[in-house]
Amino acid sequence: MEYTTQQNFETLGVSEALLAGLAKQNITHPTDIQQKMIPAICTGKDVVGRSETGSGKTLAYLLPIFLRIDQNVRGTQAIILTPTHELAAQVQKQAELLAKNAGVPISSALIIGTAGIQRQMEKLKEKPQIVVGSAGRMLDLIKRRKIQAHLVKTIVLDEGDRLLEDGNFAVVQAVIKTTLRDRQLVLLSASVSGETLQRAKQIMKDDMMQLEAQAQRGLVPENIAHHYILTTHREKFLMLRKVLAGEKPTKAMIFLNNPENIEVTVDKLNYHGIKADGIYGQAGKEERKSALEDFRNGKISVLVASDIGARGLDIADVTHIIHLDIPEDATQYLHRAGRCGRNGKSGCSISLVTPYERKWIHKYEKVWGIRFTQKDMVQGKLVDSAKTKKDLEKKPQKQTNTTKKSKKTSEKRNKK
Repeated sequence: MEYTTQQNFETLGVSEALLAGLAKQNITHPTDIQQKMIPAICTGKDVVGRSETGSGKTLAYLLPIFLRIDQNVRGTQAIILTPTHELAAQVQKQAELLAKNAGVPISSALIIGTAGIQRQMEKLKEKPQIVVGSAGRMLDLIKRRKIQAHLVKTIVLDEGDRLLEDGNFAVVQAVIKTTLRDRQLVLLSASVSGETLQRAKQIMKDDMMQLEAQAQRGLVPENIAHHYILTTHREKFLMLRKVLAGEKPTKAMIFLNNPENIEVTVDKLNYHGIKADGIYGQAGKEERKSALEDFRNGKISVLVASDIGARGLDIADVTHIIHLDIPEDATQYLHRAGRCGRNGKSGCSISLVTPYERKWIHKYEKVWGIRFTQKDMVQGKLVDSAKTKKDLEKKPQKQTNTTKKSKKTSEKRNKK
C-alpha cells in the first residue's frame, strides 16, 4: 500500500489509543486517501472521496468516525452502508478489531438482510455506536425504532457509486431522510462517475468537499499485469484449467457474469481436483461466509464469484484474477482486477476472450490507460503470443531500418 510522508497519523489528529491500535495491525503510515479524508471528515462537512482499490479507504473513514463518536452517548452515531453483505462484514470486522486493539469502548453491529432480524434487534438493544450493513434492512430497523436515527452524526456510503445506482438510490435516500439535516454524508469509491457525482450533489450540502487520491499511480495499480488469451466459448473452461495448472496461483479469483453458472463451475473445478468454492448473491449467508473463510485460510485456492465479489473485498495474497466472462463495464473490470496486487504486492489479471470480446480489451486500454499483453498457453506455460512477439519486434526493426538508411547515406557521401 503506497503512502506519502507528508503527514503521519499523529499530525492528522489520530488519538494515542487509536495509534496504538493501528500499530498492532502494523499500520504506521497513512495512505494518500487517509491523509486527505481524515481531516476532511473531522470537519463535519460532506465529503466525496475517490481512490484506487487497496488504498485504505475503510480506515480513511473509520478513524475519523471513531474520533467524532461521543463515548458517553449510547446509541447509533454512525451508519455505514455497503452494496454487498461481504463488504459489510469486512468493514464491521475492521471496526471491531480497531476498537479492541485501541482499547476504546466503541461497539459496532452488522445489519444485513439475509441474517435473522430478531437477533439483530437483540444486538441493537446494546446500543452500538456504529452500525454497518445494507440499506434495506437498515431502513426497516429505523422504522421499527430499533435504530435511533436522530443520534446519527455520519452516514458513509462505501462503494458509493453502486449505492447511488437506480436499484439502490431510493432506499439510500430514504435512510438519509430519517436522520437530522445537520448529519454528515461521506461517499467513497474507486470510481466516481459524473452521474454518481450528480446524484451525490442531490443529497449532500452545497459546501461538500471532493477529494481524489491517485497515489501517483493512476486508477489501476501498476503492480498488476493485464493479459488476455484468445479462445472460443466452448474452450474457455479447458483454457481455465490450463491457466490454473500452469500458473499454480496461491489464491485465484475467477469471475463470471452470470451467477447461475457459478455452482456448475465450482463443481467442474472440484471434479478435476482443483479446490474451489463460490460466492454469489443468491447463496445463503453461511455458505458465503464459509467460502470466504476457507479462501482466506488457504483451505481452497480458487474462489469463483460474480461481480458481488469484486466490490471492496480485501483478501490477502490474491495473486491471480481470471475473467472467465469479461465484463462489458470498464469500471467493473477495475474493481475485479483490484482484488489482486493489494498492499503493493504483484498481481496478474487474465481475461479469457473470444475474438468478438476482444473489443472490450481495447476499451479498457483506452479508458484506464493500461496495456494488455496477448498470451498463449504453450506446453503448460503462459507465454507471449505470436502477435505480442511480433509487436515487440516492430520497434527495434524500425530502428534497424533507420540505421541501415543512415549507413547507406553515409556511404554515398564518402564515395563523393
